[in-house]
Amino acid sequence: MAKGKSKEPPAALILSPYLYLGPRTSASSAFIQANGITHVLSIGSTPASTDSPVIYRRLALIDDPSCSITDVSNAADAFIESAKLKGGRILVHCSAAVSRSPTVVAAYLMKKCGMSLVEALGVIIRARPAVCPNSGFLKQLKELEVALRGSSSLQVDILPARKDQRQALFLAPRTLG
Repeated sequence: MAKGKSKEPPAALILSPYLYLGPRTSASSAFIQANGITHVLSIGSTPASTDSPVIYRRLALIDDPSCSITDVSNAADAFIESAKLKGGRILVHCSAAVSRSPTVVAAYLMKKCGMSLVEALGVIIRARPAVCPNSGFLKQLKELEVALRGSSSLQVDILPARKDQRQALFLAPRTLG
């Protein structure tokens, strides 16, 4: 494999059978058709394709530690739940699927699936090892967990830059059903 080329798939199934996470390039017609995607949620990035009959939604979020994720997260939850209730499959993406879209998906897993922050990030990082929410987004996810559960399960304020060190924080897999 050429230097700088990712070994990660274009998108990963995070919550079977309906929730996928990937970079902007995973919103291609080929990926959408091959995986039966019915909804695409773009976080701060314009989708690579806008094929009908797929339902598209774009939510603005800058990948900056000072930006609030609350409004985007709430709107994303509603869109993801709508797709789920219709029996659809949704792809959530941003430019690289490193910070913005994984943050939104982690918040969804915490709020709608009852996962702790460690469980949510563990599921996501095991599927997409490059994931690394920026420090401000991580702080807000920790605050969300405190609001939901009374304490935070994650004992770091910044995730390690190295993939292997990041993955080591989330070794214990959670079975999703």
